[in-house]
Amino acid sequence: MKKIIVLICLLALVCSPVFAFIYQVKILTKEEVKILKDSQLQEVYVDVMIEKKASETFHQRAGFAPKEYEQFKELLGMVIRLRQEMLERKMEVPPVDEWIK
Repeated sequence: MKKIIVLICLLALVCSPVFAFIYQVKILTKEEVKILKDSQLQEVYVDVMIEKKASETFHQRAGFAPKEYEQFKELLGMVIRLRQEMLERKMEVPPVDEWIK
């Protein structure tokens, strides 16, 4: 009986990082992106790109569930909205992809 309890505890510890994964950024609408100040826009962009890279790395190892796939698509949409707003404001886009390689 003790062996089973220990085995279940070990299994829970191994699996818990997979179940605990959630995005750490709020997905903004186009209107919310438009009202950001330039400095906020760049900060959010960097945060989203970091989250995107972390998510890609996580899912390469764990795979996608349908709900996680939808969340990832929302995150990618957020990246696009931020980039579009930065281009509209003629802001330089931080080279986050290079920074997190």
